Amino acid sequence: MKKHIYILALLLITLSACKKDEVVGGTAVQDVSGEWWLQVQVVDQEGEIIEDYSDEAYTGWSTYNTADNSNTQMWFDDGGNYWVVKGKVNINLANKTFSGENIQNESYDSKFTITNGKILVGAAIGPVSKAVTDSISYTATFDDDDNNFIYHFKGYRRTKFSGDDH
Repeated sequence: MKKHIYILALLLITLSACKKDEVVGGTAVQDVSGEWWLQVQVVDQEGEIIEDYSDEAYTGWSTYNTADNSNTQMWFDDGGNYWVVKGKVNINLANKTFSGENIQNESYDSKFTITNGKILVGAAIGPVSKAVTDSISYTATFDDDDNNFIYHFKGYRRTKFSGDDH
């Protein structure tokens, strides 16, 4: 009888220790967050192309949620891969557009402006995998650019297929 009580107690303890996993939610800006591969076209104030988009020259960028999980701002970060840019841009989630004027650069003492930012769902294709992914484009200016160039960026969300990484 003692043996049955021990088995029953052990069974009750085991069953009471099982909990259902909590459902983990996403972030407010999860639809526009991610890693991006971008190319750049540099234009002077007269519209002359200084540097054109190159099939080989991609740079990595990231977009991600703010600490307060805002649905009106997201972090915009090149990870030190291009101009060393990190700042919060304004986001319109319904239109998947983003922008910001004189954004404080958190990487060093400077400011940058983002205009015409747009993410298009399913509008890009990975170059090797041919996987459908999102496209991104925007225009940037940097207050510490002595030439006052205008930078047009375009690219695609990272597919996570190694052939599509640059």
